[in-house]
Amino acid sequence: MRFAFIQRYRSPRWPVALMCEVLDVSRSGFYRWLGRAPSPRVRANVTLTEFLLETASRQRQTPGYRKLWRLAVDAGFRCSQNRVQRLLQRAGYRSIRSRRPGYRKPRPGMPTRPNLLDRQFRVDRPDRVWVSDITQFRCRDGWLYLAMVMDLHSRRIVGWAQGRQNDSQLVLDALKQAWRARRPKAPGLFHSDQGAQYCSASVMSWLTRKGFTLSMSRRGNCWDNACAESFFAQMKTEWIRPLGALPRHELQTEVDEYIGHFYNTIRIHGTLGGVPPSQFEDAA
Repeated sequence: MRFAFIQRYRSPRWPVALMCEVLDVSRSGFYRWLGRAPSPRVRANVTLTEFLLETASRQRQTPGYRKLWRLAVDAGFRCSQNRVQRLLQRAGYRSIRSRRPGYRKPRPGMPTRPNLLDRQFRVDRPDRVWVSDITQFRCRDGWLYLAMVMDLHSRRIVGWAQGRQNDSQLVLDALKQAWRARRPKAPGLFHSDQGAQYCSASVMSWLTRKGFTLSMSRRGNCWDNACAESFFAQMKTEWIRPLGALPRHELQTEVDEYIGHFYNTIRIHGTLGGVPPSQFEDAA
């Protein structure tokens, strides 16, 4: 195990001699280990991994590990599902049909609401319809989750919250920020997906106490919340991806800069007649 660690991380900054000294192993032993022939198990894992990745590539990365395991067994490999899953994870394979990181499937019996918004995305006055969603970003030190609340009238992001955990508290923090910023006299419709965070008792009770009417997308239908999905797609394409991998605290600063300074006040919006959300609200 220590030899494998040295092999993986050796570099001009961390030479073999230094790591062998720190890990209390001999350099001669490391080089003997490095030169030995791979074991039958290692060779079998390499062959199986090559088959799994080639098969997944032919099927455009749609099958998950269970289907790939069955295809491997049909092809004559003797392997378990756990072994296939472990090898695919080690190779960095992820099915395009798999759930996004942080996704939480609602528990059976959790309350949901009908789709009252019904894709009516043009709204004639402020604070009549708020929509919300959650996304995630990969950072150098883990994941960063973002919950946001959008006013459909102006497409303005009126509240957002960031954190390490994708839970109902993240949504509540975004809602409370939006409430402090807007203080709507007659709360209207609040629309979200059926994620466990939005179906939680804490979020639904807070919205009910404030007087909102609750609406939820149909299960598995992202187009029912298209404006929120579009905002996240634009944000990642325009701002986040060009930055590369950042530490979590730096990415949080960039998210605040994009939403609070650029998107709300500078970025023009085609649906609003070529003006940013803040200007559209001022002119209304």
